[in-house]
Amino acid sequence: MNQGHIKPAEVVNLNTLKREMDRDATYALVKTSDMEVIRMVMPAGKEIAEHSVEGEMSVQCMKGHVLFSVDGKTQELIEGDWLYLNRDQSHSLSALRNSILLVTILFTGE
Repeated sequence: MNQGHIKPAEVVNLNTLKREMDRDATYALVKTSDMEVIRMVMPAGKEIAEHSVEGEMSVQCMKGHVLFSVDGKTQELIEGDWLYLNRDQSHSLSALRNSILLVTILFTGE
């Protein structure tokens, strides 16, 4: 099962993407039964309300500046920053500048 825009073993530059992909859009790059990888674009001012995900998750800020709130604590993520969340851990985020995040969600394990 490979749903998404990237094929196994295909090389893609996360900044420029592929010719047919809009660099200013969010894409599920890969989605399998075990994981999902999303290149998330957040324009300045965009907010994502508190929610949780049914898997362990990592978030890498590739570009921009976002506020990421977890368990009542708000942290800044800037280019190069990375964080990890437990499964079902509630979080919210808000983009202070145009931002690109690489989100990886693992659905395996208990």
